[in-house]
Amino acid sequence: MTRVAIVIDSLQTGGAQKLITAFTSQSSKYGIEPVVINLGKTGSTAILDAIEVHGAKVFTITAGSLFSLSRLRWLVQFFRDSHIDIVHAHLLYANILASVAASVARIPVVCTLHSTHTEQGWRLRLLNALEDICLRKFATRILAVGQEVAAAHHGRYPGRVVDVIPNGIPEPEDVPDQTRERLRSELAGDKPDVILITVGRFEPSKGYHDMVEAFKLLQRKNRKLKLLMVGSGSLHESIRSQVETLELGQSVILAGERHDIPQLLASSDIFVSSSHREGLPLSLLEAMMAALPIVATSVGDIPNVVTEEMGIVVPPRQPAELAAALEELATSPERRREMGRAAKDRARQEYSLDVWMQRYVRLYSDVLRSHKIRSIE
Repeated sequence: MTRVAIVIDSLQTGGAQKLITAFTSQSSKYGIEPVVINLGKTGSTAILDAIEVHGAKVFTITAGSLFSLSRLRWLVQFFRDSHIDIVHAHLLYANILASVAASVARIPVVCTLHSTHTEQGWRLRLLNALEDICLRKFATRILAVGQEVAAAHHGRYPGRVVDVIPNGIPEPEDVPDQTRERLRSELAGDKPDVILITVGRFEPSKGYHDMVEAFKLLQRKNRKLKLLMVGSGSLHESIRSQVETLELGQSVILAGERHDIPQLLASSDIFVSSSHREGLPLSLLEAMMAALPIVATSVGDIPNVVTEEMGIVVPPRQPAELAAALEELATSPERRREMGRAAKDRARQEYSLDVWMQRYVRLYSDVLRSHKIRSIE
């Protein structure tokens, strides 16, 4: 078995965290024994349960500062004592700490980039600069979740290759028609014509104010539409206020955190994303696997994934164009079905868990082989 230590900033609900739950669910089939190290103070119970149910141990190692020497020493000692073969880091803090600790422990480390964007503000810019230095100096391999993510970061690592492994997602179980109709009724009331769904954190990068504005434009033409917004975050109350101001309280459902996303997707008609920045969003891939047509903004790897056969891509920060694309699909049930079928076919071929895990296994094998050669030299 290959022992892999996965290090991540936190285990709160998010795309990177979902990847880890998927990884731990599949790892034993591929000869991988994972252990997860959470650098954050708390974690989502659902995420923790999903990891531990597959036998992976989770260690939460908090510190008052990124630069805590005691936590760094703990990581080095843990990597050594646990006979870790590869360290795999996800997100900013983990990329910094894990790359340094793995280098000290003389263990190869893979560092993953999840977004095309670097954070704003002087403190975060300094952390991004530190991440650049650590990845250039200590990372055995630098990995991106999509081609656009790799391209966006290429100039940060001169002379280094940024590998690309697109995100993978499980294929959901079939949802019975009875369950689907019950959920539609519970969430949206009396038989709406079309339910639009979005899933994600309520954060500025998701452009949710644009989405609500676009829905207002759309609803003027069809009042039987519903918008289901699943998730929570710092902008939740701001979005709620906007919904109330625009008198959309009967049409926009703020569902909060949910643990039945596959069922909600199967009960909806169109997946919509209004993001201002992205990498390769898992929620979009999940919607594809659920056979939903896609309306999304042209950020990150979305234009490389969403073809014209399976959805419509519009510029970010343009609510009117988002509304026009949604109206185009909302009024064409047959086109929605055709696009949904095409989306599911592409998801199965390109983004299944099996394809994703096989790519990881090849990467790990290459990393271990190269590390062994360097150790002999």
